[in-house]
Amino acid sequence: MKKNRPLTLAVLIALMSFTAGVQAGVADLPGAETAASMREWLQLTDDQVTKLVPVIDTRIQKVDAALAKVDAAEEPDAMGFIEEYGAIKKEFDAGVTNILTPDQSKQWGSFKAELEKDLAQAGAKKQLLQLQPALKLTDDQVTKLQPAMATAVQKKIDVLQTLAATGRISARDKLKAKRALDGLNAELEKSMSGVLSPDQLAGYKATKEKKK
Repeated sequence: MKKNRPLTLAVLIALMSFTAGVQAGVADLPGAETAASMREWLQLTDDQVTKLVPVIDTRIQKVDAALAKVDAAEEPDAMGFIEEYGAIKKEFDAGVTNILTPDQSKQWGSFKAELEKDLAQAGAKKQLLQLQPALKLTDDQVTKLQPAMATAVQKKIDVLQTLAATGRISARDKLKAKRALDGLNAELEKSMSGVLSPDQLAGYKATKEKKK
């Protein structure tokens, strides 16, 4: 029988580089910061954090897509959004629970509400990072814009949840929701005007129009 040869230095370096690349790729996802918060709350291992990041990122992407769809509609489908949002949250909860230990799962329930704030921040950061190349945003601009964008995201969800809670939604209700969403977008653009150049702000508005 042939003995297994020890790994050469070159192979070891290649393996280390690959691992570092994977970890760096995970760290670049918007969900990485939320996972870091969860590590503190739930005493997670490095392996659990690595597994959680794509689960968080998937939720961020799906909520962002659902909001963009309702935001662009002339008559926002609040009930449709809330159903979709509920399904996204349920899928996310199951994904997180599958990674946690039984003891961590017991603690997880008490952190869910607080985590929503982190997820809004992560969603805002993802949107800004997507806009960064086209608008030539600096890292400082991204940092300054993130709180306002996160607030707008959460307020839009609140508007739609409040409307859906009424049960029956009339055409007038949909019009009121559209005005509320437009108002929040205008409020966001006003905040952005203090950070962006006129050309950058015009570019942002153009990207919003393309989605309609």
